[in-house]
Amino acid sequence: MSTLVSLIEKELSEPYIVYTYRYFVNQWPSLCFFAFHPSSTDAVGVIVCKLDRHLKGALRLMRGYIAMISVKHCFRGQGIAKKLVKRALHEMVEKGAQEVVLETEADNTAALGLYESLGFVREKRLHRFYLNGKDSFRLVLPVPKSMQRPIAPGIDSPPPTDLVQPPFPPSSPSAPPTINNEQHPFADTPTTHSIP
Repeated sequence: MSTLVSLIEKELSEPYIVYTYRYFVNQWPSLCFFAFHPSSTDAVGVIVCKLDRHLKGALRLMRGYIAMISVKHCFRGQGIAKKLVKRALHEMVEKGAQEVVLETEADNTAALGLYESLGFVREKRLHRFYLNGKDSFRLVLPVPKSMQRPIAPGIDSPPPTDLVQPPFPPSSPSAPPTINNEQHPFADTPTTHSIP
């Protein structure tokens, strides 16, 4: 948890309390991914997401949500954020997401360019959305029906209330997940990430 908090707090303008991190990591540990420098154990990027039911008009959709993404400043511009987003999108779609949403600052042209290059569209402008008074855009990515999967078992069931777990796969409790080499619908290349 400390690695995640450190990456987010140093790189994002919006402060979060520890309970916000726990909310996402404890309930959706499989939707938290780190990018690591290949020659060390240092995490250089992280993405934190969730997937749950959402009422949209008369429809109850499985909606993925990208809550936080951060890449250390000195590693930006190398495609790390794009690979993290693609990996998270793949996982959410595999678990049954019918759409994915997020918010980003309205003047963050790099983030807007990244998300729009992946097919996200601006749904609405949210005035003074952030604590710093900045506006935000809500972006949405509708998942094409041809890519939609059955809803993964357990997605609709609540998580155990007494469980506090780090964002690690059960088979490897000592090492956070890395962006793996799996090919998926949102990737133009495998999502293995190496930093020059």
